[in-house]
Amino acid sequence: MSTTLHVIGSLMIDRVLRVPALPAPGETVMARSAAVHPGGKGANQAVAAARCGARVRMLGRTGSDGAFIVRELAAAGVDTACVMTSDAMSGFAAVMVADDGMNSIVIAPEANSRIGDADIDAFLTGAAPGDLLLMQNECSGLGHAVTRACEVGLKLWLNAAPMGDAVRQIDLGALSCLLVNEHELAALTGIGEPEAALDRLANAWPKLDIVVTLGAAGWIARVDGAPLSGRAIPVEAIDTVGCGDAFVGALAALRSEGMPWIDALTRANAAGALAATIAGAIPSMPTRDAIERVVARAN
Repeated sequence: MSTTLHVIGSLMIDRVLRVPALPAPGETVMARSAAVHPGGKGANQAVAAARCGARVRMLGRTGSDGAFIVRELAAAGVDTACVMTSDAMSGFAAVMVADDGMNSIVIAPEANSRIGDADIDAFLTGAAPGDLLLMQNECSGLGHAVTRACEVGLKLWLNAAPMGDAVRQIDLGALSCLLVNEHELAALTGIGEPEAALDRLANAWPKLDIVVTLGAAGWIARVDGAPLSGRAIPVEAIDTVGCGDAFVGALAALRSEGMPWIDALTRANAAGALAATIAGAIPSMPTRDAIERVVARAN
């Protein structure tokens, strides 16, 4: 049975430079082009979930120049009543994308760092026990959101990106699902080999569902106490920005409707692959129909 998916997360103005190759330290390179796209992990994942058919509402904060991101959210079907646009400075991301599709990103949270505890409290009054709350680490209030969500009786999903002290201070036992990439997993566990790091984390938190994305190597997981894994779907990558968010948003949407883990992970994997074939973050979040077509071709 489908439940509402609540997202507390970031909205970012993505300023994207296409470059032949990512610059080495101290190196200056000439960009081929520049563009501005709507993004932010929270916004990306909210749109990805909505395009998969989930009922989604979001709490976020941006400035008037970020209003176009809110319009993108609303167009995708996200409830934006709790997205504020009154901040003096919107969050933004400086993104470089190389010809091979790989990227390098620096974010300035700005408005996202000014989401207050009272904003979170008000937002969660619209949630019902058993609903799913999806969070990331690009905005303020993570610890407070975890505490309040536990009091409300929500299922807590954390995409621990970017990894930082706010994540390390969270009681992982309060979460239903932790989602990380291999770099975040290594930073959290101190173990560089993903399989070993996943085993360490799963053994320490046996009731916690854990999903690890590995880029071109696919994904691994420990869910309901069982190991699962999948290979990446080969695509001609144009832009890998947002691939992880497409994966997370699709997975949250499909699990919120009760789809079994392996089927939901297979489709999340397809969502991540499709996102790599389109430039930009929110513009690359795929629809449910597109995801199902990829899965059908792979079977």
